[in-house]
Amino acid sequence: MSEPVLPEATRRLTLQFDQNGEPTYATVCSPKSFKSRSLAVVPPRHVIPVIFVPGVMGTNLCGNENAKTPNAPAWRPPNGTLAGLGEVRRRIRQQPKDRQMQMIPETTKVDASGKISIPKGIDTLTEEEARRRGWGEIHWDSYGKILTELERSLNDLYINPGVENPTPMKVWDLAKTLKKGKSGKEEDILKVWNPIKGDASPLTDDEFTRMNDYYYPVWACGYNWLESNEKSAQLLVKRIKEALDWYSSTKYFIPEGKVIVLTHSMGGMVTRRASQLIEGQILGVVNSVQPVGGAPVVYRRFRAGTEVGGMFDIEGAALSTIIGWDAADITCVMANSSGPMELLPTKHYPSKWLRMERQGDSTGESPQTPDPSDVFAKSMQKDRHPLFSLPISNPYSEIYARTAQEVWWGMIDETLIDPADVAKDRKITPIKMHRTALKDAENFHDTVELHCHPNTYAHYGADAKQDSFGSVHWVTSADIPSDVREGLTGLTSREWNKTGKAAVGSENDGITFKLENKVKPQNDDDPNAGDATVPYLSAALVGEEATHVFKMKGFDHAASYKSDDVIENVLYCLGKIIQGAIPAKDLPQNKGETCPAPAAAPASDSPESDSQSSPASAS
Repeated sequence: MSEPVLPEATRRLTLQFDQNGEPTYATVCSPKSFKSRSLAVVPPRHVIPVIFVPGVMGTNLCGNENAKTPNAPAWRPPNGTLAGLGEVRRRIRQQPKDRQMQMIPETTKVDASGKISIPKGIDTLTEEEARRRGWGEIHWDSYGKILTELERSLNDLYINPGVENPTPMKVWDLAKTLKKGKSGKEEDILKVWNPIKGDASPLTDDEFTRMNDYYYPVWACGYNWLESNEKSAQLLVKRIKEALDWYSSTKYFIPEGKVIVLTHSMGGMVTRRASQLIEGQILGVVNSVQPVGGAPVVYRRFRAGTEVGGMFDIEGAALSTIIGWDAADITCVMANSSGPMELLPTKHYPSKWLRMERQGDSTGESPQTPDPSDVFAKSMQKDRHPLFSLPISNPYSEIYARTAQEVWWGMIDETLIDPADVAKDRKITPIKMHRTALKDAENFHDTVELHCHPNTYAHYGADAKQDSFGSVHWVTSADIPSDVREGLTGLTSREWNKTGKAAVGSENDGITFKLENKVKPQNDDDPNAGDATVPYLSAALVGEEATHVFKMKGFDHAASYKSDDVIENVLYCLGKIIQGAIPAKDLPQNKGETCPAPAAAPASDSPESDSQSSPASAS
């Protein structure tokens, strides 16, 4: 039994862990005249780990033992403005062959030495414990806020934990009322979250009380995003086992037997595959901005590099320099990496997203009857005349396997695949190296399809203010002779560049196609609306199998977890998922004990809780 909490116990001690995973607290003796006493809030014995899986490029990578320089940084997204400027300077001087050698899937690994900065007010872990749980594997500026908010909100629940009749945190008041704001000016949060599938009822008092039965240590699982998500899923399976085994090995903690997984972007694809492998060890999943059906912008980057939002988009230009300014920077890495190619549109994405069009007066041109199955036709600009669109059925063979040398719109420029001559050492051709990686991507898509864990909550962006490439457009303003138009689909280029231009026909024809930048969406349901990276048409496919879906707006893809609306929604979803756990009273109460565990209650149920309040002691 813990000691009753003294009113003087106001100096909160940080929860620490020894080398065996046992909870400990450190304090010092003080004179009797010093009235403030230390407060140790002891975590519940029963534990459900929460594991965060980042998006593509969200994991730090370094060279492995096979690299030219083992442990040297290979991909380390900058944290802060100064670090960003330094990374821009390094990347702008880097040649494609050096970029390729730095980011070969087979010679890279997860780098766990990244930045961690635990803010004040997080009393449930130290930086040392956070690093042991994998926090250093992922980009801090992107994910530090969500990691710390999860740790704080799940493991304290109250503003003043450890005292009698504590006050719930505001985020839990919101989850219980679905109202946000000051009294008299309260906002219905469901208008912001916009649930479109599944129940979105408030968290009941019993459900909130039941959350207090468990301890929720927050882990992270970085992965080598250059490799196929199949391999990354295996790594996540290993991390889930590691977390459960760790708490099983302690003398204090008693695992429920399952984890909760929270994902960002491509991390959702990794998790969908992992849930096929070990569904029974996952209590539930929360997905954020997942490119379920892929993103057409990936094709565009192979031919034009990373997009920039105009000449005044300084931040976009810096990001483009880091990710890859032109086709040479992109192709040397992505053409040989299954993971990034698994972000290409799948067979489930609406067809005819790659569009070839003529801009200008269509006088004299035969009007075409719109194809009712063409979801992109309605968003085509008025001064455009369609020439042809792809894919018809199979994007892998119709688009991704075609080279710029074969057809003017082909995705891959063969000369840019292998500037470092890696293929020569492997005794294969560069195009063979690319097509092996492409086949891995297709196999992964075919294996996962639209599968979701049976208890999946998801949110995505459908925002007209966040221009996204729902489709990709090759556009020309030239008049196209009839003989050229008839064979346009199969023409080769006279010449092309690395930023999205291709000339076809004879020099006298003067036909140059350019890859268009983002098209401004007309409304939130426009095919080009989304989160500035993933079009909502792709993200919305999660609704095919996810149990609860929220269609939101007001944030961009990379920064979704910096949005307070998103964080509040995620915590609400976690609160609901937790209701499916085995009640703590039905689990062993002490290490070494056994007792039959009844079937977990459905997430929609609200069983009366036999909650164990977090004990506290004062000294």
